[in-house]
Amino acid sequence: MDNETRQSTPQRRTSKQNNEGCGGTLLYLIIIFGISVILSMVLLFSANDVFAFVKENRPVTITVEKPTTVAAMSGRLNNEGIVHYGMLFKLFAKVTGKDDAVPAGDYTLNPAMDYNAIVRNLKLPGDSSQVKITIPEGYTLQQIRTLLIDRHVCTEADLDKALTTYPFKHDCLKSLTPGNNWLEGYLFPDTYEFYKGEDPVMALNKMLLNYESKYDASIVDGAKQLDRTQTEITIIASMLEREAQKQDELATIAGVIYNRLQSDMPLQIDATIQYAVGHKEKLTTADLEVDSPYNTYLHKGLPPGPIANPGYGALYAASHPESHNYYYYVAMPDGSHLFARTLTQHNRNVQISEEAFAKAGKS
Repeated sequence: MDNETRQSTPQRRTSKQNNEGCGGTLLYLIIIFGISVILSMVLLFSANDVFAFVKENRPVTITVEKPTTVAAMSGRLNNEGIVHYGMLFKLFAKVTGKDDAVPAGDYTLNPAMDYNAIVRNLKLPGDSSQVKITIPEGYTLQQIRTLLIDRHVCTEADLDKALTTYPFKHDCLKSLTPGNNWLEGYLFPDTYEFYKGEDPVMALNKMLLNYESKYDASIVDGAKQLDRTQTEITIIASMLEREAQKQDELATIAGVIYNRLQSDMPLQIDATIQYAVGHKEKLTTADLEVDSPYNTYLHKGLPPGPIANPGYGALYAASHPESHNYYYYVAMPDGSHLFARTLTQHNRNVQISEEAFAKAGKS
């Protein structure tokens, strides 16, 4: 009995030691995992603060009483909520060589700015350089670009870089890739106040945020009823904006577009050709045959993207089209349209339209 007991004792101790070893390994792994999670979260929050991926849009005006430096502003920016990590901003300014002088004056900053944008705006006191700009409904991206450059809101080089390469994180752009004209349709037409020399990312952000606020619940519900995506609604709205001159015809023309889509007919919308070839007073036969995905005479379905920046009325009409049996329309000199159910009726309307234009002395 004693021998057996003595022989079994080491076995029990070995088992206990093994258990302790497993427990220690598990605890070690848990600690390592916890540290990894914490470091990942720190990096994530730090990156969000530097690049402003998801941050509050809240303009804040700061008065600088006497000249200072970018790095010296870090504590003030932290207290005002412009940045969440003042020491990180200070380090950024020094490491990137952007710890420049900040003149006395009033500065309008925003938590939604990335660190580069904050630095740029700290060099531009905005108390006397504000400009008010109205962007008409139906303006194209290129027209908006020209307007911002001509009014000295942004330099051409900085604006072009922001338009084509800056990775805006708005929900409406999630399915899109930065590049030429990728913001077309999402720069909401309205009256804005900018500063001369403003960071182009901030200027464009104002229009993008406005678009997102205007794309409201009624438009979302209408799109769901039609089984259309936000991108498709915006494309249709952009065509309505360029085709219709009268607000009370937006929903009627929208109905024509949906009727033709459902019947697998090419849309044959002149405004899409204009977008492909550049604005012309009168399209030629060669224009109607241009090899472009925006040529809705040659290609069925919607064009690949919006052709202008629509206002609220067009977005609402695109999501709430009028129900009717029209498949054709033609413009009249006063900006209205004649609608038709059949090609025969449409051809008669075309003749009426041509006679009216000739009588009005318009081509």
